Amino acid sequence: MRFIYLLTTLLAGTVPVWAQTITNYQKALSVLQKAISATGKDVPAGLLLTTSGTIHNLGHYDVPEKTKDIPVEEKLAYFEPEQVSYVRSVIQNNGGSYISASVSKSDSLYSIGYFDRTLVKSNAQGFRYEAAKALPIKLLQFAYANRQSLRYLGEQGKHSLLSFSDKPNDAVTIYINSKTFLVEKVEKIVYNDRYGDVSFCSEYKGYEDKNGLKVPTSRSDYEFGILEREMTYTEIRSGIKSDTSDLQLRWVPVAFRTKLAEINQKSESLVVETIAPNIDLIKIMSQNNKVLVVQFSDHVALFESPSGIGLNQQILSEIQKRYPQKPLRQVFLTHHHPDHAGGIRAFADLPVMFVTTAGNEAYFKKLLTNTHTLGNANTTNGQNYTFDFVPLDGQETYKDKQTEVVAYEIGKGTSHTAEHLAFYFPQQKLLWSGDLLFFRVDGRISPAGERGKAVYNLISKNNLAVDKIYTAWPLNGQAAFGTVDDLRKSVELK
Repeated sequence: MRFIYLLTTLLAGTVPVWAQTITNYQKALSVLQKAISATGKDVPAGLLLTTSGTIHNLGHYDVPEKTKDIPVEEKLAYFEPEQVSYVRSVIQNNGGSYISASVSKSDSLYSIGYFDRTLVKSNAQGFRYEAAKALPIKLLQFAYANRQSLRYLGEQGKHSLLSFSDKPNDAVTIYINSKTFLVEKVEKIVYNDRYGDVSFCSEYKGYEDKNGLKVPTSRSDYEFGILEREMTYTEIRSGIKSDTSDLQLRWVPVAFRTKLAEINQKSESLVVETIAPNIDLIKIMSQNNKVLVVQFSDHVALFESPSGIGLNQQILSEIQKRYPQKPLRQVFLTHHHPDHAGGIRAFADLPVMFVTTAGNEAYFKKLLTNTHTLGNANTTNGQNYTFDFVPLDGQETYKDKQTEVVAYEIGKGTSHTAEHLAFYFPQQKLLWSGDLLFFRVDGRISPAGERGKAVYNLISKNNLAVDKIYTAWPLNGQAAFGTVDDLRKSVELK
């Protein structure tokens, strides 16, 4: 009975255990974002931090756990776009100066030790945390970069507790002041074959404003429950370069050093081609897909929005570069499949009109409003967009003095989707058919099936003057365009 009482008492005094549900994650993310804003929302590029203090070295001395005080100065540098981190430490010991240095680029790390000058190349995973914890804003950014593991652990005294990890079984707990939202402590539980299960933690005190960035005046690091070092923050500078003498990198291999200034960017290969007056075709090479960009008098319109928020943001940037005076105002979607409409979230915060069919409304609203905080693309829950629905088996015309397009709904006959739009440009005599047709690059005719028949019936029934038929998919193996004669032959082929 006494055992049960003790167990109940212990559990009552601990921080609650919170499961990593969506609700828990959103709570953790809210606290983290407030902490980032409080510490320094706009972090300058190329930060160089200088600290100095004392290492209480736990060495081979005459009594257990005796320490020796060793003066130390550290320089730490952070380059976010280039994914570079750097630490250089100088100690004074037994009348000599000794230097250790480490520099990482993405996952690669080069380092040299205080007493062993051998250049070592290794994985940067553990080093990234050690570099980040020296400066609270970098620690918070590191937590955000690993937000898929983010958890809200609850409140403990004056702190909100968050947990994250950048590798399996290596959780980090951040203690954030519930009023100021500044980081006051970070802790990691580790295993040591001598001490067993132990805590490594750092405590931050005396925050000061340094050009909009909250920086502590001091940091205390503890290992095995023993004070390991005490550091004073002496200087922080911005605007330094990752490949200059600021970092004293002569010891790093030249090939690696020259890569430090490279910014890691992932972008799609887009090929833009003008196919008719006021109409550009954008080929998305990695997705084997195509979209149209159409100029109107005072705006442009996009036809199709394939999966990938980053891809569609890149398409939007390309549009803005080519037509700086004409904002994107319409997104025309043939149907709901992800390779045609999966990227519409990229336009959720713009005043655009999505031209589609009513059967897609609920699904598209879900795509436009679901949170995307775990992804790399920056998106918000915009409320400026609108819908315009083309009636089933009907048509709608969108025109101004420069351009005209007619949207026809033909889904029922396609056997592809229940609702499907085809877009006709009478001035250019061009038809955009989504992925209902395939015109082989070698000219060979294949049976059209129900999809092709639906397009052919649309052209015949409405007496559309069509010179060229373009498809959104695919690129590979497909001719640049097809003709009505090509389509007729494929419809007649049994």
